[in-house]
Amino acid sequence: MTKATPHSTADLRLINRNRVYRYLYSATVPVTKQDLAQTLSMSLPTLTQNLSELLAMGLIDNSEIADSTGGRKPRIISVVPEARTAVGVEISTGHIRLVALDLQVRELGFKVVRRPFQADDAYALGLAGTIESFIDDVGLNRENFLGVGVTIPGIVDGGQEVITTAPTLGVNTLDAKGLVRHIPYPVHLVNDANAGGFAEWWDRTGVDHMAYLSLSRGVGGAILINGVAYLGVNARSGEFGHMCIHPGGAQCSCGRRGCLEAYCSTARLSDDLGISLEQFFAGLAQGNADFARLWDAYLDDLAIGVGNIHTNLDCGIVLGGKLSQFLTGHFAAIDDRLRRLDPNYQEAPYLSICRYHDRSNGIGAALYFVDRFIKQI
Repeated sequence: MTKATPHSTADLRLINRNRVYRYLYSATVPVTKQDLAQTLSMSLPTLTQNLSELLAMGLIDNSEIADSTGGRKPRIISVVPEARTAVGVEISTGHIRLVALDLQVRELGFKVVRRPFQADDAYALGLAGTIESFIDDVGLNRENFLGVGVTIPGIVDGGQEVITTAPTLGVNTLDAKGLVRHIPYPVHLVNDANAGGFAEWWDRTGVDHMAYLSLSRGVGGAILINGVAYLGVNARSGEFGHMCIHPGGAQCSCGRRGCLEAYCSTARLSDDLGISLEQFFAGLAQGNADFARLWDAYLDDLAIGVGNIHTNLDCGIVLGGKLSQFLTGHFAAIDDRLRRLDPNYQEAPYLSICRYHDRSNGIGAALYFVDRFIKQI
């Protein structure tokens, strides 16, 4: 039996500081110094030292005075959300989407820039320039900037060096470092669906495990176990878009036939018809019979895919991606199909719609830096 290595004094100081900060970060009611000492079972000298360090770093504030219950009025201690910021960037076929967050995942800015993807240095330079302009537009302080999370609709290797299998971008292999080499900040590359899944898992009380199904031009997914994406042996876990739902069916961008993506890509409702998603759902609301038939078929295929995911994983499933913003008014139709397909769904429904919609991927990418900061401070 291996003995646990004892913590040094410096280690214990960092552990205690992190305990204090994380408690304040997650607090839902006003917190005083006395509350902290009692809840964390920490001596007042130790607590005072940690609070002084956090104050000096600009991470907490104690300027608010609480009501007195007799004696000296205590100060309320709270985190300073804007003390650190991060940016999430979503790369897609024709656009770059950017979102800025503070430490409490408040959106500070959002922007969509039209820029067709190209696997060359000109695109990499344009990407870096777009990020710099966005940081300026939002007014982020670069001295307190944590980094840039970048999502890609492909597989990112563990060393952050190669991106593979990105059919919607028209590439099979891409130099990851080359793509982000002009960005002068810490960068983390992540698969878009894994980022979206992390964003949707974040701060969901009581949810340990979750599957995320992203419905955009590409159909992807993620499996979250205690908030960590299960990547599989070759980082290909959660590729729900390429499960076969109709053997020998429609051609998929991956080269196979009958994949869920071939039937549930947003292109089926927009690009293939020469219209936008907004136009499709407007026509659907106006009673367009052709749109209604197509939508019924789409939901039938989607329900099969969702049911298959649950059969294999037995956990809650969150629908996300670009389509999600249009699904709220149609959730009953999806729900009804799942009740007919799965006898267990009636007693234990497992499907929900995401919170962040088309911002999920960017938020999840930025959250990588927020989450790491909170764990390490």
